[in-house]
Amino acid sequence: MFMYIIICVFLILLIIAVLSLVILSRMIRKKHKAEIAANNPMRRISFKPPLFALENNLLSNEMFYFDATNFYAINHKQQRKAVFPITDIVELRRTSVTVRDKKVWQVIFHGTDNNEIVFKFINNYSIINKEFPEFHKKVAQANPAAIKSKWRFWKS
Repeated sequence: MFMYIIICVFLILLIIAVLSLVILSRMIRKKHKAEIAANNPMRRISFKPPLFALENNLLSNEMFYFDATNFYAINHKQQRKAVFPITDIVELRRTSVTVRDKKVWQVIFHGTDNNEIVFKFINNYSIINKEFPEFHKKVAQANPAAIKSKWRFWKS
């Protein structure tokens, strides 16, 4: 009986220790994320799932970010960065393609020779990260005609 009580106390202390570590790590991560956001105004809106080379046809190679005035397409592998004003977005649309229960979105700009520049990506909206709806609002404010698909949580 005494051994049973010792094991129960040990398990309770172990659970308390694990929960304390989880809470502490979340607090540290939240503080770190706030410091990064203060130093870096660019906010990421895309997610690149591992699709084993199938994504070459579905998604753009870049990661996508935005700030108060610009949209950024950054290819980390090739060290290239393209910057477009948010006001130059011609179209923001949710496509019919679904990858891992998320819709593929596309952003279209007009290039220098009046050719279309199309970027396709999966938004990184989650319970923690709410950057994509903010981007959608900025585009709607800058150019309401560019919004072809409304933002909806259930159809993200």
